[in-house]
Amino acid sequence: MNLNKPASTSNSASSDRWVTFLAIVLPAVIAFHPLANNDLPMHLAIGDWIIEQGEIPRTDPFSANGQGGRWIAHEWLAALIFATSFKVGGANGLVALAVALAALLGWLQDKIARLLEVPAVARILWLVPLWLVAGRRLMLRPHLLGLCSVLALFCVTLIGRERPRCLWLAVPLMALWANIHSSFILGIAFLIFDLLIWPDGHRARRSQRIAILASTIGATFFQPHGIGLFLFPFQLGLDPVFTQEVMEWVSPFADSSGGTLFRTTASFWIGVPLFGLTLIAVVRQRFTAIDGQAPRAVRLATVVAITMALLQQRHFALAALLSSLMLGIWITPLCLRWPEPMRRLRLRAAVPITAVLLMLLAYGYPATITGPEIQWRKIGSGWSKRLPILPVSILADEWQVSGDVLCEYEYGSVVVHASAGRLKPTMDSRNTVYGAQRFKAHNAALSGRNLAEQDRLLAQVCAVLIRAPEQDESRRRLTQRLENDTEWQLIHIDQNCRMWLKKQAAPSLRQNR
Repeated sequence: MNLNKPASTSNSASSDRWVTFLAIVLPAVIAFHPLANNDLPMHLAIGDWIIEQGEIPRTDPFSANGQGGRWIAHEWLAALIFATSFKVGGANGLVALAVALAALLGWLQDKIARLLEVPAVARILWLVPLWLVAGRRLMLRPHLLGLCSVLALFCVTLIGRERPRCLWLAVPLMALWANIHSSFILGIAFLIFDLLIWPDGHRARRSQRIAILASTIGATFFQPHGIGLFLFPFQLGLDPVFTQEVMEWVSPFADSSGGTLFRTTASFWIGVPLFGLTLIAVVRQRFTAIDGQAPRAVRLATVVAITMALLQQRHFALAALLSSLMLGIWITPLCLRWPEPMRRLRLRAAVPITAVLLMLLAYGYPATITGPEIQWRKIGSGWSKRLPILPVSILADEWQVSGDVLCEYEYGSVVVHASAGRLKPTMDSRNTVYGAQRFKAHNAALSGRNLAEQDRLLAQVCAVLIRAPEQDESRRRLTQRLENDTEWQLIHIDQNCRMWLKKQAAPSLRQNR
């Protein structure tokens, strides 16, 4: 496989550039939406803390239940990047960063396909399925940087087959990746197979490849957590409570609400057949070195990514990115055998791609599809109204309230960031801070299944921020209790959440008693 020759002699340079343009624009448009993910405010809070303190936190400085406990801030560099972007450009700056990273991801995916000599027509056929599956995960979180790191590493190893010196770029890349996202473990495993076990097409000598591999592994120790960072992803990924109760960790086939909801998405209904076709393509190639096919390490990485996706829905984007490459290679011989029909097919494929692009611009990304009803993730900028940033900031800034807040798992990050740390949540999205048992007990308290724990938390906190009963029926019992208790005042209500304040926590409410 000659990685330096044009992607296909049957396609003009202009059509090739047009496919690359679409590969960049589609994910960029999908990523252009208001900031709605609940993890982002915590990353901003961590980044702010690092900027203010001049060091990386080793214990939890934010929460009511876990404060002072040992904590691995495994995505600290991503948090610092996000916080710096927020200080420079505000919420709109963060949206712009998400769009830029999604565009980079699209360019990397297309670049790898061109390096693998996938012709333009084969690349364009998989564009829409790919981004309808992966689009659900195009949000500003460290995993977006992690996905870019995966594809950047594949790109480096493909180019490095012809130009061995380029393989050294993997060293700084792995050093950055280890401080951005814990998926760097996958990068180490990939390099072991690609450089040492299955060095398909590498011109570098074995001694040189061993030196590069050792250097990349050594580079991942340039982070503040030592060996604990290597154990972290296994500690989190193998926890049975999180993998059953946190939606993104749940299997797409699970009977839980998380699995049921995911099965109403385009990601699921397009992704599962896409993965099935990919596995057929890989099985037909087997794991033997075949000229004109993807390196065996890339094929193995694809199978691993699909397996991970079938176990935990959070890996669907990675599996889709790699699957589209394998499927592009699979249909390449057909595209080259009948160039004229394929050229006409390329022109016809432009019609649905244009329609999808217009759909994204007019309606947004189809987040969930329930029968005839579609929930669209609208394009736009700023913060989403789903996150209660404004009421929390008013409570902390204007009312000058400080203390602990009993809140949902997904609202804890908002409580920390919107109050600049003056309010401390009883739970947030940093799973390892609390541990599985505390996470489970906290959910039981919110739902009223553990009244003793609920009593303890209500006595401890100054405010309560929970999902509206219309959104979560299990919160109705706690809602009724707070409505009937004269010590509590309802201060915010919208279609997503309710917020109560303990009257003694605010001077103005104490005066009105």
